[in-house]
Amino acid sequence: MLSLDVLRLAAAGGLVAVGLFCAFQSVRSLLIARPNGNAQRLPEVSAPAFLFQGDMLIDASPSGAALIAVAADDRNERAALLHVLEPQFPDLRDRLQDLRPGDRIRIQSAVDSGLSLILAMMDGLVRITLEEDGGVQSVSRTCSDIERASMLDELNLLRLIMRDTPQLIWREDGQGQLTWANAAYLSYADRLMPDGERRGQVWPGERLFPEIQPPLPTDPRTFEGRQALQLPGEKAEHWFEITAVPQDGSVIYYAIDANATIRAERAQFDFQQTLGKTFAQLSTGLAIFNKKRQLTMFNPALLDMTGLPFAFMSTRPSIERVLDRLREMRRLPEPKNYATWREQFAALEAAAQSGTYSENWDMPDGQTYRVSGRPHPDGAIAFLFEDISAEISLTRRFRTEIESGQAVLDALPDAIAVFSSSNTLTMTNVAYDQLWQSDDEPQMTVHDLRGALRMWKSRAASTTLWREIEDFGRLRHDRAMVRDQLVLHTGRRMNCEIMAISGGMTMIRFTVSTERLTAPLSARLKTSGERLATG
Repeated sequence: MLSLDVLRLAAAGGLVAVGLFCAFQSVRSLLIARPNGNAQRLPEVSAPAFLFQGDMLIDASPSGAALIAVAADDRNERAALLHVLEPQFPDLRDRLQDLRPGDRIRIQSAVDSGLSLILAMMDGLVRITLEEDGGVQSVSRTCSDIERASMLDELNLLRLIMRDTPQLIWREDGQGQLTWANAAYLSYADRLMPDGERRGQVWPGERLFPEIQPPLPTDPRTFEGRQALQLPGEKAEHWFEITAVPQDGSVIYYAIDANATIRAERAQFDFQQTLGKTFAQLSTGLAIFNKKRQLTMFNPALLDMTGLPFAFMSTRPSIERVLDRLREMRRLPEPKNYATWREQFAALEAAAQSGTYSENWDMPDGQTYRVSGRPHPDGAIAFLFEDISAEISLTRRFRTEIESGQAVLDALPDAIAVFSSSNTLTMTNVAYDQLWQSDDEPQMTVHDLRGALRMWKSRAASTTLWREIEDFGRLRHDRAMVRDQLVLHTGRRMNCEIMAISGGMTMIRFTVSTERLTAPLSARLKTSGERLATG
């Protein structure tokens, strides 16, 4: 078994070997045509030298090309050069930005006083040359040191990233044997071992996720899935999103902590289960369609009300299919024109999106449904189906009773007016309208008892009856019936009865009198007439 330190040293040696190999490779020797037709390129030099036009490398000496070869794998040439030389020349980036045509400046290394960098700009091209006091061989050795230091810095950075990343990263060969793992993986492997076996363990002997079938190393396709780890002494499982990437005859695995995702999905599932149980007890039918207008949720009340089969609803039909099926089953109001039925579908959906759709559907079998549309998050739509057949039937019966009662009142010869407990006029009959409303006079708007008194006083002689009616309206309990007579300005005599009826209401009835005037009443009328004559 290999220790982790041995593997790390082997990896570092491999990177250094790759860098030394690249140092002997010539990367490019490019030419660029200038506007005057002459070609600009570097003279044959042994020291590292570079010729740039903006960020693009135009030419480089063999030693210069080798110097930035490794760094240029994932960067452009200018960024690669800065990456390699900035540890020696920290202000190189600023000096390049400040460089002007005709400038030639020398920068001393902040690390090695014998190493310098010459920057020059001419004809829009920037030339960068690395020089050292010891000559060409010394420059070559310094370049190798710079290159090696750059690779070691990058290697140390990668090690730090691998050590501190919370992801589990490991590598397996073509036979599924573990060949490398990062600190996060080793931490979980150590926690999986019994307490007595943890001491002295250098490398885990078993895979953390033995259920994963590794993809073939030659298969470029990746594998993704979820796996759980059950750590000793812990009830909760640790879930991971695992991605497998075949590479160079082996497979590299990446495992991301998925505990929060699993908890959220379970909470959502539990919430949906709770909603489902709640909706199952509702007498109101419920149908929820997602933003693609496919059915995502319904309750048993909807099936009972519409008769739609469960097998059909479980296929997640669209709104159009549900409405078509309801129409086939005669569970929709039959339209007068079938050609406009599809247009009603679109109008129904648009109205539900704005939360304004509400309509009563009168079914062919006599039932009545109130259908309401409400918008839901993420573009979903919910439809509520309420069976209001009993409510509609009761309303119609009340309306029939009211109309029948009004017809009975209209058939009576007596003029009748009914006032509520708050003295608001609620009902009159035809005889009352004929008695107190005249075509040759402007019709008075009467809404309460005071308005009615003003109208009565304006068309009848003065009498104490008006005061008695007003006092009767103020009382709420122990109201005894009041009877008296009045005389209209037309000379017609009327008997008036004021009585309390159920609900705290007051009924006033006017009847044509056939009796002679009594003495007190004659005297009162005479006195009233004299006042009118002298007034």
